[in-house]
Amino acid sequence: MALMAVMSLHAESYTGTIVVNAMGMTRTQTVTVTVTQEDNGLNTLVLQVPIFGTMTMSDVASSNANGITVYSAERIVYNAALARNLRTVLFARTVGGMMAANVTLPDQGATMWFNTVGDSFQLPNSDLEAWTGSNGEPDRWHGFKTATGTWAWAAPASLGKSEDVHSGSAGEYSALITAKSAFGTIANGTMTSGRLNAGSTSATSKDNHASSSVDYGDDYYMPLLAKPDQFKVWLKYQQETSNANNKANVSVKTFDGTYYQEPCDKTYTNISGGILEGEGQIAACDWTQFTFPINYEHWAANNAETNGIFVTFSTNANPGQGSNNDMLYIDDMELVYLGSMSDLRYKGQTIQGWNPSVTTYSMELTEVPNLDDFTATIEGASAVLTKSMEKNADGTYRIAISVVSADLQTATCYIITATVTPSSKLGDINGDGEINVADVTALIRIVLNSESADMAVADVNGDQSLNVADVTALINLVLNL
Repeated sequence: MALMAVMSLHAESYTGTIVVNAMGMTRTQTVTVTVTQEDNGLNTLVLQVPIFGTMTMSDVASSNANGITVYSAERIVYNAALARNLRTVLFARTVGGMMAANVTLPDQGATMWFNTVGDSFQLPNSDLEAWTGSNGEPDRWHGFKTATGTWAWAAPASLGKSEDVHSGSAGEYSALITAKSAFGTIANGTMTSGRLNAGSTSATSKDNHASSSVDYGDDYYMPLLAKPDQFKVWLKYQQETSNANNKANVSVKTFDGTYYQEPCDKTYTNISGGILEGEGQIAACDWTQFTFPINYEHWAANNAETNGIFVTFSTNANPGQGSNNDMLYIDDMELVYLGSMSDLRYKGQTIQGWNPSVTTYSMELTEVPNLDDFTATIEGASAVLTKSMEKNADGTYRIAISVVSADLQTATCYIITATVTPSSKLGDINGDGEINVADVTALIRIVLNSESADMAVADVNGDQSLNVADVTALINLVLNL
């Protein structure tokens, strides 16, 4: 490991849970990871790890995309606790003051997972286990007991707690919404992340709606940090009177945080994505986990920001339809953020042997690779692609191409070891097969005019940059020939 006497520019600390699997043991502990950016542009990461004690990795390169920073390195690190050097592989990513990191010690068969993200990217009370209010509704979710509108006083209390949960549930409760007969019509059972309004005795009136806005405050508005790709939820739908034409409905919309309501009373242009119409309808079923894709292309013309999410469940997709006592059970919601890579290319060509499940590759090149020449196809509405490169002690190049989901939880780092064998020898700038003063003149022109050059030939001092230092190194090379 290279230790450098450099001045620190900036340090960030992340406190979270680390899970260590090593030596036949599993240890979980709250620890702090510190990342210090040095004035050479590289980083030093310090981890306090159960079993292994303090682990320090220096000269770690970072790459950034859309606010997500990725640190990837492989080092031989001296471990004081074991009094020996350990081959250590780090893959960490940060966003908005949060970190997720994988650390492996391949030769010891040890793995470590560090995470500070928690539920930051999920819906509040997504498991519906918190029912602390006196109104009988789950925390942060709402039915008619908290409704506004002229007829709110008469709206049936159709949202409540149930102990009927799906198999494998880690919790004790689910939410139950029930359709009720009122004023000669069916009032659909409804649960929403926004606020209900009961403004009419006509089931189809737009005065009966659910709405949300950042102006409502936390109780009736759910913010988002990124675009989710899927909405998962466990549902159980029972009909009092069986009818295949009646379907329960799940509605999800991502929006900019300004006012939005359903059923819509106008065309809203503040929507950025959501479940497409009809795709959120479900037939009668026992407990089933549903995965609904969130589509952004359909609303792309709105150019709306994604600041919040609006979720509504109903016992029927159509107002006033269904039968009295139709019941929809709801449990364990999850926002899924995808982050995967389906193709990795170098200069437009898929790299040899590419397989998304294989993470290490070797390449034989005739010039020092340019990271811009690596492109990829990734999946995930808010997923990012990052790239970094460092020169190994043996002269090869370690290229890290990473795809990371917005919530940092899904990430893959593809490592390419590139061996560069120049078609021309180092210092032969003009390519005439000889190294002499003519090459010095050619290199001076390249440096002064910022011209492009084959780095495998022109980067004489091997620092991965082209400047006057290479001219000096080439002069010394010519003088010593």
